[in-house]
Amino acid sequence: MQNKSLMFQVCMVLFMLLVAPVKGLAQGGGVTISGQVTDDMDVVIGATVKVVPGNTGTVTDVDGNFKLTVPSSAKSLVISYVGYKTKTVDIKGRTQINVQLEPEAQMLDEVVSIGYAKVKRKDLTGATASVNGKELVNVPVTSAAQALAGKAAGVNIISKSGAPGSSSTVTVRGGMSLTQGSEPLYIVDGFEMSNALENIDVNDIESIDVLKDASSTAIYGARGSNGIILITTKSGHKGKTQINYNTYFAFDVLSKKLDMMSNAADFVKYQYEMAALNGKASIWSNVFDNGKATDEADFYTGVYGRIESNYANAASLDWQDEVFGGSAFKQNHNINITTGTDKTQVMLSYNYYNQDGLLANHNDKKNSFRAKVNSELYKGIRLDVNTMFSGRSVHGGGAYSGMKSVLLQPITGGTMFTLDQLLNEQTYPDFSSLDSSYDTANPLIQNLASTSKKHSRLFTVNAGLEFDFLKHFTWRTAGSYTWSNAKSTSFADERSTSYIMDPVNTGINGSIGNSESYKWQVTNTLNYHQTFAKKHKITALLGQETTYSESESNSMTLNKFPVPNHGLDDISVANVKEKSSGHSHSGIVSFFGRLNYNYDERYILTASLRADGSSKFARGHQWGYFPSIAGAWRISEEKFFKDKPINDVVSSLKLRVGYGATGNNNISDYLYRTNVSQTIYPMNNNTTNPAYALSGTLGNSALQWETLKSTNIGVDVSFLKSRINLTAEWYNNEASNLLMQSVVPASTGYTYQYQNIGKMRNRGWEFTLNTVNVQTKNFRWTSDLNLSFNKSKVISLENGIDSKVFTVGGNRSGSVTYYATVGQELGDMYGYKYEGIYTTDDFEEVNGKFVLKEGVVSVAKTNIQPGDIKFAADNEDGTKFTKKMVKIGNGTPDCVGGFNNTITYKGFDFNMFMKFSIGNDIYNATKHSLSPYAMFQNVPSEFGDNYYRLIDPATGKTATTLARLKELNPNEASRTWSPSKVNTNCITYPSSYYVEDGSYLRLSQITLGYTFPKAWVNKAYISNARIYFTVYNVATITGYDGYDPEVSAAKGVATTPGYDSSTYPRSRSFVVGLNVTF
Repeated sequence: MQNKSLMFQVCMVLFMLLVAPVKGLAQGGGVTISGQVTDDMDVVIGATVKVVPGNTGTVTDVDGNFKLTVPSSAKSLVISYVGYKTKTVDIKGRTQINVQLEPEAQMLDEVVSIGYAKVKRKDLTGATASVNGKELVNVPVTSAAQALAGKAAGVNIISKSGAPGSSSTVTVRGGMSLTQGSEPLYIVDGFEMSNALENIDVNDIESIDVLKDASSTAIYGARGSNGIILITTKSGHKGKTQINYNTYFAFDVLSKKLDMMSNAADFVKYQYEMAALNGKASIWSNVFDNGKATDEADFYTGVYGRIESNYANAASLDWQDEVFGGSAFKQNHNINITTGTDKTQVMLSYNYYNQDGLLANHNDKKNSFRAKVNSELYKGIRLDVNTMFSGRSVHGGGAYSGMKSVLLQPITGGTMFTLDQLLNEQTYPDFSSLDSSYDTANPLIQNLASTSKKHSRLFTVNAGLEFDFLKHFTWRTAGSYTWSNAKSTSFADERSTSYIMDPVNTGINGSIGNSESYKWQVTNTLNYHQTFAKKHKITALLGQETTYSESESNSMTLNKFPVPNHGLDDISVANVKEKSSGHSHSGIVSFFGRLNYNYDERYILTASLRADGSSKFARGHQWGYFPSIAGAWRISEEKFFKDKPINDVVSSLKLRVGYGATGNNNISDYLYRTNVSQTIYPMNNNTTNPAYALSGTLGNSALQWETLKSTNIGVDVSFLKSRINLTAEWYNNEASNLLMQSVVPASTGYTYQYQNIGKMRNRGWEFTLNTVNVQTKNFRWTSDLNLSFNKSKVISLENGIDSKVFTVGGNRSGSVTYYATVGQELGDMYGYKYEGIYTTDDFEEVNGKFVLKEGVVSVAKTNIQPGDIKFAADNEDGTKFTKKMVKIGNGTPDCVGGFNNTITYKGFDFNMFMKFSIGNDIYNATKHSLSPYAMFQNVPSEFGDNYYRLIDPATGKTATTLARLKELNPNEASRTWSPSKVNTNCITYPSSYYVEDGSYLRLSQITLGYTFPKAWVNKAYISNARIYFTVYNVATITGYDGYDPEVSAAKGVATTPGYDSSTYPRSRSFVVGLNVTF
C-alpha cells in the first residue's frame, strides 16, 4: 500500500506540473501588441504570428487571441496557418491588430504522410487517401476502423459481427493474396503495430493516410502489397494548457428482425405436415396433441380441427425479442490534456469505453492511456517520446455462434411445455430424444451456462532523436518496443448441453489459453533537403531498419469437472483432455532509399528502392528488392495554363503516373525446412519413450517472397477555386509467386508443401469528389463522395491445375464451394441451380402413381413427387440433375463507396453519412440453416406460410390425386418445397435459392450538434462546448433478407466473400454526446 501511495503522489506531482500554465519569458523593451485571428466563420486556434524582422513570435490561443512584445524596429506581423493564405500586416504603430485569414483557394497545402516523411498534397506522386481525425471523432463508434469505413476510396472495412468486441476486416484495393494475409500494414507514428485501427483510440488520432499504390508503398517493401495505413497520433501544442473532455452515452437496440413463423396454429400445422410425411405422427402427438394415440379412429381425420381448437388463440414466443429485444448501454469518456512551450509540447490522453451487448454475458470494456512529448533539446536537436498502455476485457469472445438456436426455437411448447417452461428450461434433451435431428439448445439457458472471456493488455513505447547538421541534413534514430499479453477462457457448467447430454465423458468443461508477444523495431534515417536556383528542389532519404518479433502461447482443454466445483479457479479436480504450446520468432532487416525531385513546382519525380531480408526464407532467398518510380505533372502551373480564362474554371490540374513492386511474406516460420515434432512411442513396456515424427508438410528451401507489381495513373483536378475537387485513379496490380499450400504426391511421404505458384490481378478505378456546395458567412454545406471499382482475375495456378477450391460452411448451412479459376474473377460461388419445385403439371397419374412427364428434369434413384425441390439439369442432353457444380453467384461487389454531407449554420452542425455496395451476391447461409429439416424447429415465414401442402386436411394423410394437390396449393409454382424427407435430405445442397443480391444503401449515421456561444461558456471558464445527438445505423435499403447485407468473408477475403452464416446482428444506436474544451 505504501508503494501505491507513493506512486500516486508522484503521478499527481507530474500531473500538476504538466497542467500548470506555462509562462513565457518576458522580453525587455519594445511595444506590446495584442489581437485576434479569425476566418470568415470563427476564430483560428494555433495560428502562427511572427514579427518581421526578427525571431519573435507566438501562436493564437483557443480563443484566437495573441499577445506579444515586439522591438521598436519591427515593421510587420506575418500570420500563417495550415489551410489558409499567409497574411502580412504592417504594424504602423498600432497595439491592437485583428486579422482575418482567407482559406487557401486550393487544398494542395494539406500535409500527407507518405512513409518516413510528410509532403504537401500538391507534391504527391502516388495514390493516397487521407482522413482527418476530426472527421473520425464526429461518429461515436467503438473503433477507428468503424469510423473510417466508407470514408476513403479503395478501402473496404466490414465489421465481422455486431457483438461487443467484434473485429473488422480491412482490405485495400481488394487484397493481393489468395491464401495468405490480406490485411494492410499499419504504421503508427512511424512504427509497425498490428491491428492498429482497433488498438488506437479514435480520440487520439490526428490523421489517417492510406497508401494504395506500389509507388507509395514500396518504401515499406516486403509488407506493402496489401496497402499501408499510416496513423499519426495527436501531439501537444504551444500555448496555455488545454483540456478536452469528450464523452457520449448510447442505447443500442436490434435494428432488424428476421421474418419467422409467429402464429401458433400455423406452426403446429406445419409441424404436423412434417411429422406425417416422415412417419412421425405419434411423436408429434406427444408434444402437440396430449399424446393422443394414432390408432384412434379420429386421430387423422380430426387432427386439423383439434389444432384449430387448441391453438387458434394460443400465444407464442418471439425468440428474437426474448434474446435481443431489450436495449444495451454503452459509454465512452476521453480526457485529453495538451500544454507546451516553444521548446517542449506534451499531450496526455485517457480513454474509457464500456459496451454492453443486447445478449447477456456479452460486453466489451477498454481502458487506455497515451502520453506524448516533443522537445527541442537544443537548437537543431529534437526528442520525441510516445507511449501507450491499454487493457481490454471482452466477454462473449466478440462473436456469437448461437443465432441458429435463437431462430429455430419452437414458438409453442404444445401440450408438453408451457411457454414459461419453454423459455426458462433447457428443453433440448426432450426434443432431441424425440427427433435426433433436433440440434438447437435453449439459447437463454445455454448463453448463461457457457461463457467465454478474453483479457488482453498492450504496451508500446517509442522514442526518436533527430538532429540537423550541415544545414541541409537531418539524422534520426528511433526505436519502438511493443508487448502484448492475452488470456482467453471458456467454461460450460452443469446447465450446458455438453453436461446434460454427456455427463460422464464430457461433463462440465472449459479451456484456458495464454499468449504473449513482443516486438522491437529500430529505424535510422538520413534526410537531405536542398533547393537550387529557386527551381530545383531535391529531397533524399536513406534508411536502415531492423524488426524482430517473438511470441509464445499455451492452452489446455479440460473436462469432467465434478459437481460442485470452483470453475477455472481450481482446475486440479478436472481432467486435462488436450494441451498444446507454441513458440515462434521472426525478423526483417531492411535498407531503403528515396529521391524526390521537384522542378519549378511543375514536374515532380519520386524514386525509391528497398531491400528486405526475412528469416522466413532459406539462405539465398531471404532478400527481396522492391523498387518504385513515379512522376507528376502539374499542368495548371504551366505558362500556357496560367492567367488564361480556363484558370478561372480549372484551379488546379495534375497528372500522376507510378510503377512499383512490393512483397508479402505473411506465412508461418520455418516452412523452408521439413520440421519434426516430439511425441511418445511405446517400447519395452514403456509407453512414454520420446520419439520424433516428421511433419506432414514438406519443406521448400526455394520458397521466396510473393511479389506485387503495380501501375497507377491518377489525375487531380480542382474547379472554381477549389470549390470542386476531383481525384480519379486507375490501377493495375499483379501479384506473382503466390505463397500457397499445395498437395504433393503421396509417393513423397508427405501431404503438403508451400510453394510459389500462381499469379493474380486486381484492376480498377477509384474516384473521390469533394465539393463546397454553398458557403456564406453563417452557412456552409460540403459533400464528399468516393467510389471504388475493383475486378480481380486469376492468371495462373499450379502447373496443370486450372482451379483451386475453397470450401466454407457445413452440412446444415450448405457447404458452398468457391473456385479460384484461371481466367476468371475471384469470389465465384458454386452449387446447384434452383429452378423452383415440381408441380402437378410435371406429372401424370399412372395406376394411382405420379410419374414424371417426358422431358421433365429427373433425378437418378429418387422418387420425385409434387412439391420436391427442382434443380436445373446438368447432363449433356439436359434431362437429369446429376449434382454437377455450376456457378451460382459472386460475392465481390462491382462498386463500393461512401457519401458524406456536412452542413453548418451558425452554432449548429448537421452531418449525414451513407455507404453503399453494388453488384455483389450473398450466400444466405443463415436462411439455409433455417430451412425445413428437423421437427419442433421454427422456420422463416417464406417456408412456414408458403410450403407445398401434401397432407389433405380432410383426411390428415397424404393427398392421393394430382387434382387434390392442385386444389390444396393455389399458385403452386410460387410455393416453397414441402417438408418431406426427400427435401430435408437436400439440406446439405448449396443452392442458388439462397444466393441473394447483396447490394445496399445504408444511412449509416445522422448527427445534429450545437456549439454554444463563447459568451455563454466563457462565464463557466470553458473555451468551447458542443452537444450532439447521433443515430447510428439508421436505415438500410436492400433486397437482402438476412440481418445485414454488410457481410465479411468466410475465410480468405479475396477468395470467399459474401458468406453470411448466423452472425450476431448489428444494432441501431441512439447517442448523446458532449465535447468540452477548458
